[in-house]
Amino acid sequence: MAGLYLYSADYFIGVSAQQVVPQKIDFSNNYVRPQEGRTVPHIFATAGYRFLLSEDFNLIPSVMVKYVQPMPTQVELNAKLQYQDRAWVGVGYRHKDGFAGMLGLNVSNTFNVGYAYDYTTSRLNNYSKGTHEIIVGFIIGNKYADNCPRNVW
Repeated sequence: MAGLYLYSADYFIGVSAQQVVPQKIDFSNNYVRPQEGRTVPHIFATAGYRFLLSEDFNLIPSVMVKYVQPMPTQVELNAKLQYQDRAWVGVGYRHKDGFAGMLGLNVSNTFNVGYAYDYTTSRLNNYSKGTHEIIVGFIIGNKYADNCPRNVW
């Protein structure tokens, strides 16, 4: 995996790639044989901006674009509302694929927790009625012990 992430107190932008070097693989008979198929690069681009709504509230809309050949490019839109840089709630939409709801808490200047529920609206919904995700985050290198996540993204 390789990537680049640029950020400030008000915005972020990034690009990354997984499986940059294609590998031949075969998933059969309960083991992987490095011969038949091949992995393909996965390219991700993301950007977002922080809007100050009041002294207590920030709104952070963001977008992520995913490209994996030969699949169509997928766009995901998200919005996160933060209260006093401590608690947040958010929603997400994946074009023609699903919705998500999220919430979280910045427990300290180095630790945060969150929860997300993702509901699929594509044909995959025939096999999955949604996913639950628990997020545990550690902020490393916060040398100023800053409690405001926007200063340490």
